[in-house]
Amino acid sequence: MKKIFFLAVMFSLLPLISFSNDKPIGLKAPDFIVRSGDNKELSLSDIKGKVITIFYETKNEIEKNRKLKTELNKFYEEQPEAVKEGVYRLAIVNCNGVIFSGAWKSALRENSEKEGITIYGDWSGKMASAYKAKNNSSNFIIIDKHGVIRYYACGIVNDKEINKIKDLLKKLIKEK
Repeated sequence: MKKIFFLAVMFSLLPLISFSNDKPIGLKAPDFIVRSGDNKELSLSDIKGKVITIFYETKNEIEKNRKLKTELNKFYEEQPEAVKEGVYRLAIVNCNGVIFSGAWKSALRENSEKEGITIYGDWSGKMASAYKAKNNSSNFIIIDKHGVIRYYACGIVNDKEINKIKDLLKKLIKEK
């Protein structure tokens, strides 16, 4: 009887397990620690309670979703100050395996200034692993105020999807 119950539970969880391995939507966001070019650490717990948009990319993929970044920056700038305070925009570059970290840190500082947002590095690769980020791709993730992953995309995001993302952000910003 115990074996039958165990098998029934396992089969009922199988769709969740296989889905969570593909895209972690609906799951609690794993904590992470990333570091800026100025050696400032940031973790998920530092920004909890905010709607978080994350671009996780390798240096060769940063321009792939430029349109999405531009649209989301416009969307953010149009928001009242009170809304802006409840949103955290996070840009992360996969720096795992970098040999000349000084040059990379300098590039992170320069690009942070150029983009008007602090760009962090995932120096250990642990965040990439925890968030199932695809290497050599532009990964975009939205985490709600409760720390749950609500959106996950890998690759170029099209115009129709950009509108869905903005609608989702409007909804998440209003949630308590």
